[in-house]
Amino acid sequence: MLFINYILFTCYLASVSVDLGVLVSLVLSYLLTGISAFLVNDFYDQEIDLIAGKPNLTVKTNSYVIGFLVFLGFAVSFVLIQRTSLPGSYLLLGQFLALLVYSHPSVRLKTKPILGVIADSVYAYIIPVLLLLVVYEIDVAEPKYLTFLLFNFSIGIRDIILHQKEDEMNDLKSGINSFAIRYKTKLRTVVIISEFSASFSLCLFLLISFWKLENQNYLWGIVAAYLVILLLQIFKTQKSIENNYLLRFYVVVTSSIIALWIINENKYHYLILLIHPYFLQFFIEFFIWVKDLVAVIVNYLLYYTYKLAGRNLKEKPLYTRHDKKSSN
Repeated sequence: MLFINYILFTCYLASVSVDLGVLVSLVLSYLLTGISAFLVNDFYDQEIDLIAGKPNLTVKTNSYVIGFLVFLGFAVSFVLIQRTSLPGSYLLLGQFLALLVYSHPSVRLKTKPILGVIADSVYAYIIPVLLLLVVYEIDVAEPKYLTFLLFNFSIGIRDIILHQKEDEMNDLKSGINSFAIRYKTKLRTVVIISEFSASFSLCLFLLISFWKLENQNYLWGIVAAYLVILLLQIFKTQKSIENNYLLRFYVVVTSSIIALWIINENKYHYLILLIHPYFLQFFIEFFIWVKDLVAVIVNYLLYYTYKLAGRNLKEKPLYTRHDKKSSN
């Protein structure tokens, strides 16, 4: 769902009409590439997962079947992109090569502490975004897109390190010298640096994107919302990272803007593409917050209304807990 958001927001920023054929090709290509990457990674991790006692779907599957599925996935993905953008199809080949370098035993950057996390962030986060920019013929050198790439790279570094931290015991069993093991004492520092790098680059990306708009409401709304997120990151760093507040902020802000754009373009059927767990969760939490706020206001109004009438509800409440239990 996040990749669909990226597609729609890219179209919005580039003032390009959403082409359903291109959108479907990009989404299918993304899914097929992801499935193929999962099979490749699991196939080369069979022995390691066996040592660590981790489940691996490829163990009981014939290697030729796996090879065929991987080839088919990347081949179909390549054709889908090639029909839309020839340079984009070359970039897809680059992504496949990056995956091989990351997973194949002869190189296996996955086991290299620093190069491993960089390679993972590049092939899983950077190349998909670059693919969108290439397909829609956008100048990658524009400052706003460079900041967006930095945002995704930082998120990628943060996420792979957090994944390695969760998988630390399995890596120790199988003898993998991951970044989380090699630099265990510096792990928290690197995660926090990545979080704030992603935070500031995202803020810059959004500010640059909306700076020249006649309607500055977007800009000031983004600044206000970002300051709240920044305060949470500073004073509640661990909670902010665990709950992924930064990505939630991005999804809510951009999805709201995309929704308004789609409505103005009278393409209401595309609104369904904005259904993202973070977006829905925001409105549910916002509704609960409003409900609680209304309850507090009503209670205060009742209290002061009765007080003006000569009754102090603190001393003489309308009912006691004992009365409430008796009525039940």
